[in-house]
Amino acid sequence: MYIKKIVLFVLLLNFIFLFACENSNDLNNLRESTESTETVKPQKIEYLQELGVVYVRNDSNLKMDIYYPTKIKNIDDKYKLIMMLHGGGWIAGDKTQPMYMFKPIIDELRENGYIVVMPQYSYALNENNLYGILGDINIAFLYLYENREKYNIDLDSIGIMGYSAGAHLAMLHSYIPNETKDFMDIKYCLSFAGPSKFYGDELFEYPETTLYLIENLFNGTYEEKEEEYIQGSPYAYLEFYEYIEKVPLLFIHDEYDNVVPFNQSQVMCDKAVELGIDCELIKLNGFYHQIDFNYYKNDEIINTILDFIYKYS
Repeated sequence: MYIKKIVLFVLLLNFIFLFACENSNDLNNLRESTESTETVKPQKIEYLQELGVVYVRNDSNLKMDIYYPTKIKNIDDKYKLIMMLHGGGWIAGDKTQPMYMFKPIIDELRENGYIVVMPQYSYALNENNLYGILGDINIAFLYLYENREKYNIDLDSIGIMGYSAGAHLAMLHSYIPNETKDFMDIKYCLSFAGPSKFYGDELFEYPETTLYLIENLFNGTYEEKEEEYIQGSPYAYLEFYEYIEKVPLLFIHDEYDNVVPFNQSQVMCDKAVELGIDCELIKLNGFYHQIDFNYYKNDEIINTILDFIYKYS
């Protein structure tokens, strides 16, 4: 029964992807509407960042910030890409958040030839829901693919990471089959304090305020929306889906997190290891839910995170 639910969910997400492209006046019009889609390979870096690049032209005009490498060894080298998704309980947050929280990590990546992308995604408000947010992320990757020559992207080295709600979205994008991964395959995923399971005993471990945000995301309680809660859980794709891409996972989570329980990372990592998926779990202490390496710089943890990225890039 659960497998049927997951299959239906995958079909629904493919529909959402197509619907999102249709809302952007289909794929061809999306190419025409994005800024400067010329496929001319840059000969040198003339600036280090592009902020507020529009990747969806509609009523919301969603934007992304693009940070180029600060050092390159060879002008002909392609740039490894990592997308970073902000948190905010699916109802708030800003694309700039990762730059403030993970600046030491970002600075190091840029010095080693990485291009870092931070898209704004729509919120789970009014008519919008989880499917619409995932559609935004798909289109962000589509925009980058269409502009791969302009941004000099190495399509063989694509990673994704997120914080809190953004980590949940990053895990879902990594494990739900979707058409963008046919040309921008995810090589690794990092989850900073991300929720992974909205069913079973783990659902009742969330604090009341977090449960409120989860109910808003699914527009109802678990009793009312059981299928949606399961289908919106990254863990479900490891538990029920027979054929999955074994995307390596790194979890970074404080054991005393008072917003998203530490066990959310533990159960997901345990399941991944059981399935033969490369997975590491860094247990923090003293951060609670606010994982901010710019404020509290821990070189040992930062180096472990960087080593994971370098290993799978």
